[in-house]
Amino acid sequence: MSSVLFGFSPAFGQSNAEVAAVLQRVLVADSSQAELRPVRRFYAALNFAPAWTSPAGWLPLSADALRLLTRAPEFGLLPAEYELPALLHLTDSLQCPGASAATRLVQRVRCELLFTKALLNLGQHLQKGRLAEQPFTTGTTVPPDPDAANMLLRARRSGSVAASLLALQPTGRSYVRLLWAWQHLLRTDTAAARRLRPTVAINLERLRWEPAADSLYVVVNIPSYTLQVVRGPQVVRSFRVIVGETPTPTPELYSHIRFFETSPEWRVPHSIAVGEMLPRLRRNPGYLGANNFLLYDRQGKVVNPRSIKWQTVTPETFVYSIRQIACCDNALGNVVFRFPNPHDIFVHDTPTRELFNKRSRALSHGCIRLEKPLQLASFLLRRDYGSKAQSRIDLMWDSVYSGYGKFFPLRNPVPIVVRYVTCEADGPQLRLLPDVYGRDEALQKRFFDVPTASPLVSVGN
Repeated sequence: MSSVLFGFSPAFGQSNAEVAAVLQRVLVADSSQAELRPVRRFYAALNFAPAWTSPAGWLPLSADALRLLTRAPEFGLLPAEYELPALLHLTDSLQCPGASAATRLVQRVRCELLFTKALLNLGQHLQKGRLAEQPFTTGTTVPPDPDAANMLLRARRSGSVAASLLALQPTGRSYVRLLWAWQHLLRTDTAAARRLRPTVAINLERLRWEPAADSLYVVVNIPSYTLQVVRGPQVVRSFRVIVGETPTPTPELYSHIRFFETSPEWRVPHSIAVGEMLPRLRRNPGYLGANNFLLYDRQGKVVNPRSIKWQTVTPETFVYSIRQIACCDNALGNVVFRFPNPHDIFVHDTPTRELFNKRSRALSHGCIRLEKPLQLASFLLRRDYGSKAQSRIDLMWDSVYSGYGKFFPLRNPVPIVVRYVTCEADGPQLRLLPDVYGRDEALQKRFFDVPTASPLVSVGN
């Protein structure tokens, strides 16, 4: 390991002006490489002056950043991603007394470029994860990702590059707790750490994909079958949920709950109508009426299902829509919570509450069924209306008991995250959750497949 990590900084030689001239030449001349763009923007902002070295050796601000690169496993990241051996070899080679001035100049430029690339990657990985294939969809505006070059420039100006990069990490409760438990395990049980490292790494990655946590938000974790209301570091409400079964998985998404509706009408999705109800109608045209469904034609007029020859209707010729009126057997139950999303899923009540006693609850068509949904509705109204909430809550219960639909818009929409995390922290302990949709293995393969790095740029001699 390079002696710079032990407090000794070798003399590198060559003036900063010479290094700047070479940096500008190679970065401007080779403008086609996408991975060079943030490096180029970083040095262009410094007029191509060296950022981390001087003729006397490493700048003082570089030492703690170099140490941070060696600590990548503490954050579930991969040292190979930051080419640390190559960087340390370059550092040691600058001390070689027999090297020519030209060789030493080239080595110093390479050292600058490799170090900058490593820190840019580390900052992005700590903040947004390593992988480009991210499953999150959004139904609301998300702030754009920060520019990597500006991020590193700010970190350098702060005087503590390592602290600035670490501050880029998510601040959400789940990430902070999982990271702390992982680092605790690293210090106390190496064998267990090696065994759990792949699972912890991919779940820290998943949590980095999420938009920044708000002061209060709702989070559904599919593998734990739970919906939690989180305020800062505390879970203030927790409920069981039923999620999508494997053929119809619940998607991962980020949105805002904008309103809920009591005693809702259920508009049956076309896929359920042709996949499940059409076969029943062929056997029993009275099925809809017996279950409080109404059938509508293309013009929106109610049709008597007994007047249709269902044996001749196919999924391709099914031109009807089906709605279930508000009732005790309504598939949406007493309340449905709505949030914009491209999958048209929502959180709702259910009349089959006995299913919440099952240990494995991947049982729905994709929407999220919630245990005790009216408790969540009351909580949202109290948050939204404060001391004036009781009249709204009374109206909610009247709508439920009387069976008439009522919309309750939220003045302050609540963020909702639907995530897929298979490892959680319970204090210092790590708790593994079922990989409901069998996604861990494929993600681990992508995450740990670090391609052999090609030279960042050809500097020449």
